[in-house]
Amino acid sequence: MSQQSQKQAKHPLGQAPGRPPGQAVPVTMFVYNNMVHDARVRKEARTLAEAGYEVTVLALREPEPTPREEAVQGFRIVRLSRSILGVGREEMKAALTGRRAARTPSPRRRGGLPARALALLDAAARLPFFPLRRVVILFRFVRAALLTRAAVYHAHDLNTLLMAWTASRLGRGLLVYDTHEVATERAKLECGWWARLLEARLIRKADAVICTNQTRADFTQRLYHLRPPTILRNLPAYAEPAPSKLLHERLDLPPEARVVLYQGGIQAERGLEQLLEAAPQIEGGVVVLLGSGRLKPALMERVERLGLGGRVHFHDAVPVDELPAWTACAYVGLQILQNTCFNHYSSLSNKLLEYLMAGVPVVASDLPEMRRVIEESGAGLLIDASDPRQVADAVNRLLADADLRNEMSQKAIAARRRYCWETEERSLVELYASLLGRYGLQES
Repeated sequence: MSQQSQKQAKHPLGQAPGRPPGQAVPVTMFVYNNMVHDARVRKEARTLAEAGYEVTVLALREPEPTPREEAVQGFRIVRLSRSILGVGREEMKAALTGRRAARTPSPRRRGGLPARALALLDAAARLPFFPLRRVVILFRFVRAALLTRAAVYHAHDLNTLLMAWTASRLGRGLLVYDTHEVATERAKLECGWWARLLEARLIRKADAVICTNQTRADFTQRLYHLRPPTILRNLPAYAEPAPSKLLHERLDLPPEARVVLYQGGIQAERGLEQLLEAAPQIEGGVVVLLGSGRLKPALMERVERLGLGGRVHFHDAVPVDELPAWTACAYVGLQILQNTCFNHYSSLSNKLLEYLMAGVPVVASDLPEMRRVIEESGAGLLIDASDPRQVADAVNRLLADADLRNEMSQKAIAARRRYCWETEERSLVELYASLLGRYGLQES
């Protein structure tokens, strides 16, 4: 045994997964969404693929119809059903209504059992056997992960940690826990006791922990008595989008309309209720909400009821790769997250940084990580986002003062290189090199 090999740490589970010389190190990521709009996971997977790793991302096939498997940007996405019987939502909906799903080649599956029967059984099992559904999903993900024979199992957020830990134990691989949020400190957390117990038990078993900013890293380190986690901010890929009129064209707005943009999830506690309350006081701008989410139907109904149709417009979410061009339509960007829990308090939202990348000044919640970026860049205004009057006043200030708005726009453009993924991704590559080198899995 060479002196270098003697210095390598032993894998905690015994013999590390072997691989032929020169073969890429396989990495399997877990994410509990369909990977259509998850910019962070896509960036991380692409970065590792470009660094020479063989990356597979396990994701959900629902709630939207999505390919079971696809190759994008050098990595592979494999999507798995989250129904107990493996019946996709579109197939189930078609079976329940007596129609045939467009993409289903035959109305019979699994040795002749009709799809309608499978759909009815799955629908019946959804509520009373919810825990069973989660167990089935867990084992479905673990089975798919073990087939990849990965050296590293990378959990994105707490809802995939148990899956990744199980796969890492059975597959004798390393475990990376990538905490996009403070999952145990979210508002209206369901089964909070279980989430806290699960994270407390498994986080110390991870070979590496990743947090999205310093505030969250400090909190996680103190709470679980860890070594300092790696900080990997969710910064957008570098881009230089030219001013655009995509939203104007799609929403039939006048070319001169100044768009006050909110982009992202249309969900509770994002300040959208406050935004609608502020909208009648916004002078000389048109509010646009670009995105999708559970709250959207209620907000659209409210806009209609209040007669705000000429002031407030909605547009569905767009592919992440196309987003910069849509963001560049804005005159002002909004990040008015509400301070209702520590997870929100500690947030450094990707939308704030996407506005800066597009050269768009921001009106942002005065919370620690967002304050840090706004003060460093000088590209926006900080407000108490719970107050609709402050939202309207800040937006009106930028709409009324073209010189101030243009000065902040130039500062946003100047900050592009500072707040881009191409700079941040080095931390991920260095973490993997260090982690795998420790166990002798990295090429010398």
